[in-house]
Amino acid sequence: MMWRRFVLCLLLSLGGVQASQAEPLAADELVRQEAAALFEAIDRYREQGPEALEAFYGEVQQRMDAFVDYDAIAQGVMGAYFAGATPEQRARFSRNFGEALGRKYAKALLAFKFEAYEVQPPRAQVVPAGERSAVVMTLSDDNKKSYTVVYDMVRSDGAAPWRVRNVIVDGVNFGRTYRNQFASAMESRGPGALDSVIDAWLGTDETEEDG
Repeated sequence: MMWRRFVLCLLLSLGGVQASQAEPLAADELVRQEAAALFEAIDRYREQGPEALEAFYGEVQQRMDAFVDYDAIAQGVMGAYFAGATPEQRARFSRNFGEALGRKYAKALLAFKFEAYEVQPPRAQVVPAGERSAVVMTLSDDNKKSYTVVYDMVRSDGAAPWRVRNVIVDGVNFGRTYRNQFASAMESRGPGALDSVIDAWLGTDETEEDG
């Protein structure tokens, strides 16, 4: 199910702030480190019970803020409508997009149980705006079902930390999925609907209806 798959990919893509170090972690090392950290956080909050849920939600949002390139993702999701948006509208959609992900997926993370994962060496390349890397992770859940998650990661130069720009889970490209949803919302609401679509993003997410 699309909803389950996207929760799964977010579960593995939520990272924390990297500790100060001479060299930023390699893309695959960062994914491996932060996946382990998030698994530990999930186990910890499950043991503490419902009274720790708000703290867990806040930690998930903090990890997402540090690891996900919301501005780049938001630009891709807005697609053709990005060029006509004002700087304020672009910033507002990026903020709403991030808050919506944090709120919706933090609530779903605790519902899933994972047994094992493996991160493969990255496929890196130099691009005009810096560096880009594809990190592939395979994961098994408690039913022994396997998933393949591909992280599209970017950084501006060798001294900058890697950040997630897109995820593909078992062939489902979620950047493209959200772009299609944004375009559909714009078309259904008619001309001049950009502000209403941006504001509505915090309250709706069509991927939730898929699972």
